[in-house]
Amino acid sequence: MRRMKQHVNIALFVPHQGCPKDCVFCNQSRITGQKRENRLTEEAVRQSIEQQLSTVSTEQNAEIAFFGGSFTGLPRSYQTMLLTIAKEYVDRGLVHGIRLSTRPDYIAPHIMEYLLPYGVTTIELGCQSLDDEVLALSKRGHTAAQVAKAVDIIRRYPSIRLGLQILPGLPGDTLAKSVRTVEEIIKLKPDFVRIYPALVIAGTELEWLYLTRQYEPLSLEEAVQWTAEMWPPLLRAGIPVIRMGLHSSDDLRSEGTVLAGPFHPSFRQLVEEELFFRLLKRMMERIVPDMGPSVEVTVHPADETALRGRKGRNWRTFVSCLKKKEKQVVLVLDRNRPRWQISWRTGGNHEQRLSFCEL
Repeated sequence: MRRMKQHVNIALFVPHQGCPKDCVFCNQSRITGQKRENRLTEEAVRQSIEQQLSTVSTEQNAEIAFFGGSFTGLPRSYQTMLLTIAKEYVDRGLVHGIRLSTRPDYIAPHIMEYLLPYGVTTIELGCQSLDDEVLALSKRGHTAAQVAKAVDIIRRYPSIRLGLQILPGLPGDTLAKSVRTVEEIIKLKPDFVRIYPALVIAGTELEWLYLTRQYEPLSLEEAVQWTAEMWPPLLRAGIPVIRMGLHSSDDLRSEGTVLAGPFHPSFRQLVEEELFFRLLKRMMERIVPDMGPSVEVTVHPADETALRGRKGRNWRTFVSCLKKKEKQVVLVLDRNRPRWQISWRTGGNHEQRLSFCEL
């Protein structure tokens, strides 16, 4: 069976440039480590692409990715310079496409017609929420209806993949609203999603709201629980979540950048641990009535750490409960098993399975 090539981004940051709004949560200079006024020069673009390409193997598919701002809101001459250079690498077969991020209200048919000849293959929309009250309180400057309109326009161009970014925990948000946002996103059928629980970043309006006690960010545990409710419906719909939690850049880790909120360098791992804990509880309910003397549990090797949980808590709790019932437990790692699934067999009984999709 032929293996799919791993995707890798040649990342170029265009912080906050082209964005017409200062959303309450946003300070792109802090998030990306790049100053808002710093424009990329042709020389800097080429140097960055060449340096990053030198680390890309033949087993990887690369896209040149413009992150950090509303790309389609940049001055047209600046967009053209960036895209023209990127297209050279597409034409030479060194990368397979171009990825950019922008706002839903900065998408229109004439914009798509401009982008297409340059080899743009992926567009990510920062929709943040599909609840109009949350969008208004966050000063996004667009509505949920505008997100749907932008998605409809992009979908007229089948060669372009669509990603949506959401930020649970913004002002006015609730778990129920975030779950409804996911339900609406599923209807929009994006190719992938990113989930970034909202953080209080220095230099944002959210900092002032937090310091004046008008806003309380999610705790780390709350953010894990919310994301654990949001991910399974997307899994069931076949929509990959390619990132959970902001990338742990040097600037984000520096003192005084993240003032509050659920920042963790391994946030996705924490969500996986929570979901495996829920799977183990469900499995326990099914195992306990079965009087077989032993239990053989099987997972993919990549899931072992999440299954065991922080400091082994998940697995230790599970094993301890079964030992009280005089059952022996064996953990088996099998690369042929699907990710995010537990299989088990008690005694000579047939194998049973549970996955994140069933939560």
